[in-house]
Amino acid sequence: MPILNSEIRSYNIIFTGKKERLIQSLQENNLTQYIFLNDLLMVLYVEANFNENIFNNINQIVWWERSYAMSSLINITNNLLQGVPVRQATDMAYMGNNLYNSLEGRGTVIAIIDSGIDYLNQDFLNEDGSSKILYLWDQESNYKSPPEGMLFGSEFTRDEINEAISNNNGDLSRDEIGTGTVTASIAVSQGKNNINYKGIAPKAELIVVKLRSYISLFKEGRINYQNTDFLVAISYIIKKFKEINRPIILNFTVGTTSGRDISQALLNTFEELYQSGFILVSGAGNQGNTDIHYSGNISNGESVDIDFQVGDDKNLNIIIDGYKVDKFEIALISPFGEISPTISYAPNFSLYAGKFNLENVTYSISYSYPWISTGSMQVSINLKNVYSGIWTLRITGQNVINGEFNAYLPNKNLISDNTRFIDSDSNSTITRYGLLREVITIGTYNTKSNIIWIGSSKGPAETLDMVAPGVDIISNYLDNTFNTATGTGVSSSVVCGVIALLIEFIINQTEFYGLSIYSEPIKTYLMLGATQKPIYTYPNTSYGYGILNYQNTLQRISENL
Repeated sequence: MPILNSEIRSYNIIFTGKKERLIQSLQENNLTQYIFLNDLLMVLYVEANFNENIFNNINQIVWWERSYAMSSLINITNNLLQGVPVRQATDMAYMGNNLYNSLEGRGTVIAIIDSGIDYLNQDFLNEDGSSKILYLWDQESNYKSPPEGMLFGSEFTRDEINEAISNNNGDLSRDEIGTGTVTASIAVSQGKNNINYKGIAPKAELIVVKLRSYISLFKEGRINYQNTDFLVAISYIIKKFKEINRPIILNFTVGTTSGRDISQALLNTFEELYQSGFILVSGAGNQGNTDIHYSGNISNGESVDIDFQVGDDKNLNIIIDGYKVDKFEIALISPFGEISPTISYAPNFSLYAGKFNLENVTYSISYSYPWISTGSMQVSINLKNVYSGIWTLRITGQNVINGEFNAYLPNKNLISDNTRFIDSDSNSTITRYGLLREVITIGTYNTKSNIIWIGSSKGPAETLDMVAPGVDIISNYLDNTFNTATGTGVSSSVVCGVIALLIEFIINQTEFYGLSIYSEPIKTYLMLGATQKPIYTYPNTSYGYGILNYQNTLQRISENL
């Protein structure tokens, strides 16, 4: 069940030196709930009233940030009458009738970090009745012990899942939301329930992590995830990658706040993600028409006021990104005209905190320069007990060469429908993990109207790789039903299935397949094979390099092996 966000606070921490000395320092400060993810990164879980100044007492901590919210990139649309089977949407229905029929994703594993999976659904069973799921980690479960090195949840092996299937026992883990089951169905469904709804790679297998869900972080009743739990899930999948020694395609169907530029990220601390046989795929984001982004440009000493409307949210977060060496001063003006102190960069990790008395709104502001992920300025503003109305963000050039800046609200499905920038910009709205060069980033194409889906996040052109079908795609859903789903998480699931077929083809064609199964070459093949409309120049902010074309991509790979 969703966890109250008030119960847990968590942090991403970059550290240096020996782990043993860091552990001693943590224990001396009564910090006991932590997980080491690799030799540079750890996550820390504390109570909500934790005093962040404690970090200043621990020399081994070189950088830290609060965990930030993530949300689903899949919308359940309940539109079966107008739904489209995934193979029809991708022009892959022919696969059952010719030489391409032999490619079904054998030997590959698709890893899903989402809302779990309905493991009893027969579309996730092999022909012998065994489960397609190699491992399932339910981060919310207390059914049995957590995985080794983890603090929470229950891990289930294929043997344990098979036993539960034989007893028709659905109690090990449940998908209450359905997006995880949708993701798995699009990629690997066997089509037993309905042959017309067979997945892209029915012989591929699964590793599934059910993320801990939190509720009412910004708007009452909205479910979010936390990127600390997400990073822990990635570290778990990496351990399984080392154990099973098989290609893994990791599908990002939950996304962070949008961004313009990321040169480094916490993902870069996981060296294994960039080895042969580990492919990263992400939905681009569903923020193309949600008014969560503002872009501007100012010069030294100039100020600009940015108006944003707040609906019936409990809390709100605003992120301001600078560009390169630029620094800005930040102030916030409430609907009643109260003005916060002007915040300038100071070389420490202290938070600026205050209160708007007329609205009874408290705020905290953190200023990072250079921020670890971009090398540029980032300011994060957190408003608690936020007041509905028109707020103003005042940005002033302090040390400006370029002058470009971008401001972002949380993902739209976490906040009120009425919360928005008044003068918004739909460009540069890709989820931040999708901005990484090593990640294959997928937007959504509407095959019913033959145009881009309006909600698909836009680039810069160099950060969006391609688009794939993702509007009203029919898949398995909860309680052995079918439903339709839309979003870039749907499109990334389609591409994960296609990549499973491509990897099987590469392995079958050459004994030196290890040279080709990296994210970058696979991305290049997908780009080369993509369908491009002659009226556009490529790459562009909406299509990237074009529309997924499986058959053409397979031909391009064949020509290069």
